[in-house]
Amino acid sequence: MKGNSNMLKILAMRAKNRMINKNGYTDAKIKIINSDDGEFVEKVRNILNSQDNITNPIGQLMEERVLFKLDERGREKYLLETVEKFLRAKSIIENEKIG
Repeated sequence: MKGNSNMLKILAMRAKNRMINKNGYTDAKIKIINSDDGEFVEKVRNILNSQDNITNPIGQLMEERVLFKLDERGREKYLLETVEKFLRAKSIIENEKIG
C-alpha cells in the first residue's frame, strides 16, 4: 500500500504543476467516476467514521485494478476525479449531520 501512496503523491504533484503552468487545464470539467454514488458515499462515511488514523483516504477509494490500467495522464485524471467525488460525498455527509 505504501507504493500506492507514493504514486498518488507523485500523480497529485504532477497534476498540480500542470494546472499551475497551463491555464486551460484548470477549466477542465471533472467527470463522475461511476453512477453508483450511494456506494461511494457509504465508503466515504466509513472512512470518516473510522476510529483508525487514516492518512490516505483517497488511496483507499481508488481501485488499483483501474489505476494500473491507465497511462500517466489517465491516472492523474482518475486521481482528480476521485478527490472531487470525495469532497462532494463528504459535503453530503456533513449536511446530513447538520440537517
